[in-house]
Amino acid sequence: ITNGAKEWEHSIVAFLVGKKLPNRDVLQILQRKWGQVGRLYIHVAGNGVFLARFENRQARDWVLDNGPWDVWGYHLAVRPWSRDMSLSLGECKSMPLWVKLKGVPIQFWNKVGLSYIASVLGKPLH
Repeated sequence: ITNGAKEWEHSIVAFLVGKKLPNRDVLQILQRKWGQVGRLYIHVAGNGVFLARFENRQARDWVLDNGPWDVWGYHLAVRPWSRDMSLSLGECKSMPLWVKLKGVPIQFWNKVGLSYIASVLGKPLH
């Protein structure tokens, strides 16, 4: 089991949120977007769930750090793969969101102020 898990240590799980799209098209789009940082293998893990295995940690981390990602305008939630994680979208209880704020008064242009505003949506990451 440990050897099998080691093979997937540089992988991410991607959950397509909002709409079922043709798997073949999603695979091609992700290959084009993420393949620029190195070779990867993408597998369909379930309904709207994809498993992408990268050759190294740097390529995987590039994808994790350079989101948010979308396919045809639909959000793609990405997470690093771990041994015990579920590959079912139904088990996805939270996901990071990218929010563009407009018209924020200057007194809120600090970590505390922006965290306060973002807390309406959930727990701020930064």
